Amino acid sequence: MTKSTLNVALWQGESHPGNVQKNVDDVARIASLAVAQSAEILVFPECFLTGYYTSADVADIAASVDDAVMERLQSIARDTGLTIVIGSYEQTETAIHNAAFVFHPQIGMIGPYRKRMLYGDWEKSTFQAGIEPLIFSLNGFKVGVLICFDVEFPERCRELAHLGADLIVVPTALMSPFENVARVMVPSRAMENGACVAYANRIGTEVDLHYTGRSCIAGADGSDLARACADQSELLVARISKKQLDQARHSVDYLSELSANP
Repeated sequence: MTKSTLNVALWQGESHPGNVQKNVDDVARIASLAVAQSAEILVFPECFLTGYYTSADVADIAASVDDAVMERLQSIARDTGLTIVIGSYEQTETAIHNAAFVFHPQIGMIGPYRKRMLYGDWEKSTFQAGIEPLIFSLNGFKVGVLICFDVEFPERCRELAHLGADLIVVPTALMSPFENVARVMVPSRAMENGACVAYANRIGTEVDLHYTGRSCIAGADGSDLARACADQSELLVARISKKQLDQARHSVDYLSELSANP
């Protein structure tokens, strides 16, 4: 189905580290809230399903993201009509990934997208980096997926823009003292690529990390379509439109200018 608008929702909040079943219960509850606000896509933070930073055995937690969990998440998407993007540990036969699963109500699971730019020693020693971008179509819009540190590299967003992304969704676990990523870099990535960016961050603490909140949905002109507070659970919803995208791209078409002057 092709539409001229897309209602985008982000959940900013804490999850229950290591308790996948309880986190799935939260997904069901939050999905109901998003549907009540006419959302069509709902984005959760990085590793919301499993917890992000832990001193526990990551492999054990990743193993609990089993077929029954995936089937329940797909049923939530199907029953609500929402496309759900959620961060999680992912166990494969050869490695553990920091991943984002996409559940489409009709198509089923898309992806996963596996984080390509791993942050810090803990991530690099725990996860295997992904190697491929992920982009999919939703109601006439092309949606690309990144995870947290990925968005801090212009090349990752530009790659998705060249693939035609209208919206880039970013499950995130941004911690203090890096608040300027949400405040400065995310709107810049949107503006320089003519694409909206939906940045879903955590709040609270895990071990010694303090998450900064400030989730946002940035328009393709770099403006804030919605922005959360620093330290409270919040559902953000904003409508993006083909008209907004066209206006931003007509104002300064950075991709065309770059192609003309490589």
